[in-house]
Amino acid sequence: MPASATDQPTSSEWYWVMTVQTADGRLNTRTATITVPAGFTRAQAWDFIFSQFKKDFGSPLTVLFFDLQPNQM
Repeated sequence: MPASATDQPTSSEWYWVMTVQTADGRLNTRTATITVPAGFTRAQAWDFIFSQFKKDFGSPLTVLFFDLQPNQM
């Protein structure tokens, strides 16, 4: 039986890890979950997560590692 529009989730939770390096060589790794609305793209998640690092460390930043996976097992 096909799922109806009302059966579709309105949001989903994702687990992410990102490691960045600042221009002066500092490294920072963070991990957290992000809950996003249905239709949210991977690119939008990246922009949101990376903007948090830019706010804390400024630019330029080099991303050394990034992973985004569904949090549900």
